[in-house]
Amino acid sequence: MQSAKANTLLQSIIDDVNKNGMNADSFIPKLQEAREFALKEEDPLVTRALRLVWQHLESNGSFGIELAEDIESEDENFAYFLSLCVKSDNTYNRDELREMTNALQALA
Repeated sequence: MQSAKANTLLQSIIDDVNKNGMNADSFIPKLQEAREFALKEEDPLVTRALRLVWQHLESNGSFGIELAEDIESEDENFAYFLSLCVKSDNTYNRDELREMTNALQALA
């Protein structure tokens, strides 16, 4: 994402996950807020990714899916997903974010 405020917001979620673990209820409003930044930036991939992840958290109460093969814990997978959103201007990150978003879409 291009917005420093959005990246700060997403990084705060990542830091919270790394420090305290998953707390889906507290992350949903922050993800919704970050999605608004993505909408303003006209980035449909990140907008969709953030929407899908907060809807998944809302429906399931946890992240609970393995998106990256080499990452085992739910917390690490969620933090990794968000880190791809933070650095979504990188072509490789966008490709991986697209794959992860498609996987989330398939779960819906």
